[in-house]
Amino acid sequence: MARTPPLRRLAHGAVLTLDDARGATVRVRQGQLWVTQYGDPVDHVLEAGDAWVVGRGGRTVVQAQRDSLFELARPVSPFDRAWRAFARIADPLGAWLRRATRARLGRRWAPYV
Repeated sequence: MARTPPLRRLAHGAVLTLDDARGATVRVRQGQLWVTQYGDPVDHVLEAGDAWVVGRGGRTVVQAQRDSLFELARPVSPFDRAWRAFARIADPLGAWLRRATRARLGRRWAPYV
């Protein structure tokens, strides 16, 4: 299940600097943002309803041209996806093994003997 990224606020003129945010998505809910990134000769102005993906590594600067509300969604790596899938399987399996072990050993097990 995908989680919605938290909403962020930037007051008019405020700046947010992102380092190495390649693949992150900026989605404007209200206001207007000016975005520039290192090595890109084109600056981007995003209005409410616009979404833009950071296409380069390095520094990206986001400045509010008006009071703004936006989402910043970081990309999920394939490793993170695989780990979450593993955890969904391993957590219930681990709980089952603990219950089965406790039921089998009961009170006969003593670590100090």
